Amino acid sequence: MKGNDFFTKINSITGFDKQVLRPDTAGAYLQFPAFTKAFNGTSLSIGTTYQLNEHASLKVNVAKGYRAPSITEFASNGLDPGAHIIYIGNRNFVPEFSLQEDIGADIHFKDFSASASLFNNNIDHYIYLSILTDANGNAILDAQGNKTFQYQQAKTQLYGTELMLNIHPTILKGFSFDNSLSIVYGFNKKQAFKNEGINGEYLPLIPPMKLLSSLNQNIKLNSKIFQEINGKIEAEFSAAQNRYLALNNTETATPSYTLFNVSINTKINFSKSNGSQFQFQVNNLFDKAYQSNLSRLKYFEYYTLSTSGHFGMYNMGRNICIKAIVPFN
Repeated sequence: MKGNDFFTKINSITGFDKQVLRPDTAGAYLQFPAFTKAFNGTSLSIGTTYQLNEHASLKVNVAKGYRAPSITEFASNGLDPGAHIIYIGNRNFVPEFSLQEDIGADIHFKDFSASASLFNNNIDHYIYLSILTDANGNAILDAQGNKTFQYQQAKTQLYGTELMLNIHPTILKGFSFDNSLSIVYGFNKKQAFKNEGINGEYLPLIPPMKLLSSLNQNIKLNSKIFQEINGKIEAEFSAAQNRYLALNNTETATPSYTLFNVSINTKINFSKSNGSQFQFQVNNLFDKAYQSNLSRLKYFEYYTLSTSGHFGMYNMGRNICIKAIVPFN
């Protein structure tokens, strides 16, 4: 990665910062000093699959990998107005290196299929965000109340499981009942945070347990115009996230919530060579007010009083979508 000196100066007309170039840099702020940095590492994996019989198999894999810091993690130095956060990178970063072991099983039958996998991932120099505080432990704020976060690195461990169950009875043509469950736990392995729980042991921005279930029905139509209709009802459950980084008020707990989505798709043939697809979809059908644990907008708050008792920005409410795919050929 390579970057040149980047100077900014307040625009006297708009009041916002703007880039200025040499030689017009007198009194300017060197917001992004020049840098040249190279990262390298090795990725490899080895695994095997053992076929128990025609319906079941076992899989084992060990992998080593690396990830170079992104330009954001490496060189950030300023406010992201959309997230209400001042981000600061770290130019002393080295790449993340991981060693992951996982084991899984797959089964397939005429009427259903299922899979299960367990993984354990130890990461050196894991990159995460942590809020900055002053000598008294208070969050560092600018004049508008924006908090400052800096990217940090630490030795960490992430482990979890993924489960899937798909039921598709042959006697019910076009019907399927699909389910997936994912669980991830993340721990900061710094000795100072051992057994500290939310006060430093848990990593930030770790998704909670999530269960996704959907009922699908595809109907073939005996029509030259309407080829088929597909209907889908989906339920998405996110458990409460009580394993969060409360240190320095970096994160807060997140309640559980369940969202429902519905959609209808159809294919229409206007001619033998020209077919179109139409989709009607409603996400968050019951207009559930919720905040995702992974959303930084959850902490976008300029005031301390709320008539509704809700703070921060919430995720999208009911969303109605109509989509048409029409080929031109």
